[in-house]
Amino acid sequence: MHSLPIFPLGGVLLPGGRMPLQLFEPRYLALAQRLAAEPEQERRFGIVRIRQGHEVGEGAATELHEVGCEAVADAMALAQAGAGAVVHLVARGARRFRLEGLDEDAGTPYLTGRVSWLREGGEDDHGLDELCSRVLRAHARYLDAVGAGADPVEARPGQLAYRVVERMVLDPVDQQRVLEGPDAADRLRRVLTLLARETAIVERFGALPTPPDPGGASLS
Repeated sequence: MHSLPIFPLGGVLLPGGRMPLQLFEPRYLALAQRLAAEPEQERRFGIVRIRQGHEVGEGAATELHEVGCEAVADAMALAQAGAGAVVHLVARGARRFRLEGLDEDAGTPYLTGRVSWLREGGEDDHGLDELCSRVLRAHARYLDAVGAGADPVEARPGQLAYRVVERMVLDPVDQQRVLEGPDAADRLRRVLTLLARETAIVERFGALPTPPDPGGASLS
């Protein structure tokens, strides 16, 4: 079991992905101060999607999902705003973890979790190459349906599902389902289902997906 500072959000950070954050609440400014005191490669905390509640305010997040993503603070900058100090931070997704519980005795103003790291697994599955090909073909059809152009997705099998999800317009609920996939094959199958659903909606009804409000996923 490992101890990890926890940052509840309405959005989802995926392994290998990046997320800009703005920290302004006193408890998260304290977290930023702790991170700044660590060596660069040790500036790590956990991002967990809120199941019930909201981001801002004391005790706002009343229930969290069980699976989250370790975040490495790749860049940090302090700025002064009208309401006080704001820390701008770029988080890079690293390892997935299971939130086993909260450490009520940690003595930190922010949440501290007891976590166990999740194994990615399944990259040596011989069926992954075919699954990856199917996902890439389905993603190309999705992009064509929504009228978007993009460079080809290049990622190893264990990361492909995450990279494709980043290039889709999805609700955080769907992103969380992919994050929770137990292995690469399962995540790829979940992404195939999402691609088929989203492409069918666009092709049948001509309704382009609307990006979710990014504000709730980057402010706390």
